[in-house]
Amino acid sequence: MNQESSDQLTREISQFLQTNPEIDEFEVLVTDINGHFFGKRYPIAKLTSFAREGLAFPASMFLLSAIGEPLEGMYYGIDDGDPDADFYLVPGSLSLNNWGSRPRAQVIATTSTASKPTYYEPRSVLNKVLQAFADHQWRPMVAFELEFYLFEGQRDADDMIQVVRNPKTGRIDTATVLSSTRISDFESVIDDIINACQLQGIETGAISSELGPGQFEINFNHHDDVLRAADETCLFKRVVIEVAKKHAMMASFIAKPMLEQAGNGLHMHISVVDDEGRNVFARGEKPHARLHHAIGGLLDTMPASMSFWAPNINSYRRYRGGTSCAPVSLTWGNENRTVAFRVPIAREGAWRVENRVPGADANPYLAMAVTLAGILHGINNKTDPGEPSQQAVDGRDENLPLALMPALGATIASDALADIMGREFIDLYCRHREAEAGAFNNYISPREYDWYL
Repeated sequence: MNQESSDQLTREISQFLQTNPEIDEFEVLVTDINGHFFGKRYPIAKLTSFAREGLAFPASMFLLSAIGEPLEGMYYGIDDGDPDADFYLVPGSLSLNNWGSRPRAQVIATTSTASKPTYYEPRSVLNKVLQAFADHQWRPMVAFELEFYLFEGQRDADDMIQVVRNPKTGRIDTATVLSSTRISDFESVIDDIINACQLQGIETGAISSELGPGQFEINFNHHDDVLRAADETCLFKRVVIEVAKKHAMMASFIAKPMLEQAGNGLHMHISVVDDEGRNVFARGEKPHARLHHAIGGLLDTMPASMSFWAPNINSYRRYRGGTSCAPVSLTWGNENRTVAFRVPIAREGAWRVENRVPGADANPYLAMAVTLAGILHGINNKTDPGEPSQQAVDGRDENLPLALMPALGATIASDALADIMGREFIDLYCRHREAEAGAFNNYISPREYDWYL
């Protein structure tokens, strides 16, 4: 970490401690390859020294499974002696959380500012892609949109999730999209989520009820700091999950928690500005050719990107075609929510592209990194996206892998992604997801006995 960042952190900590003298503990948070946080809780007296000197965690922590176990066949943490990596606190990430037995501080840590960043840290991968944009004197502007479900806090007798009950009526929630009544009925938990976000400096936008019972979406404002936008998305997931527990509910960002109901998406809006703040996708009130080239790159890399946008076995249950609004085709269009890449109405030349493919279970850093890599690939190669789709698209595309293993095969074969994200990372990522899929499938379910015994 450079001296300027260290000085900024020291000032932030000094002001924070003066404002919050009652805080006696803080948590260090780091995001792994699954998009989950790991870290430790420390006495507040350690905070200043960590800001100056950094701290250490095992580098293998990034590569554990979704349930925090080592994966067979992964070299890191098993055969290498499990060495530590150097971590540094992220300026601007110090904040409060208020869902525990008492308020605590929290701060994000990363290796991306170390002299030797860990090449498979998701934050470092995104930072590498952003550097490729910086080489063009460009900076992406992004916004995330996340859908999630609220369920009853306890599973049923068969250990299955239960549709949440309306806090005000006590009745099982029903799916009424964009219902103001549903937002009002769940306002106790939604208000607590928004308040917790404000404590952590997360600026939220529109709140809406979605297509599924207990399903909601809370949007974030556009951000010119892409790393911070991804940080906030990960923090938001934690906020929702922890606040829901206080209300005897269970929150989930799983892509398809119920087969008969809508899935959870992670939509991303992206534009790109130059060093003078001008939108490079705009040519006055009309789109610049770069916007179409960017979409062409997204389409060209879409098969290889699927393993990042849909990283788990459950992820692919969301892609069912029809009216599910989870795209299953290599398509784009203007104001068309059934395509993969949508160009929304551009007011005052604010041209952007929306990626509607990822599920809410995707790692925000990696989902954004691969999206930006596709955009840059298209711009660099002036890739033609073809004609936009004018009508609703519900057919599956035979060239799009809609299961995890074929998706990983497309990823490993992609030179376009490897050129921007790094071949070493692409190979390791695919090996990690294959290993986790193998561990997940190494289990006999009751249905196997019911069907085949």
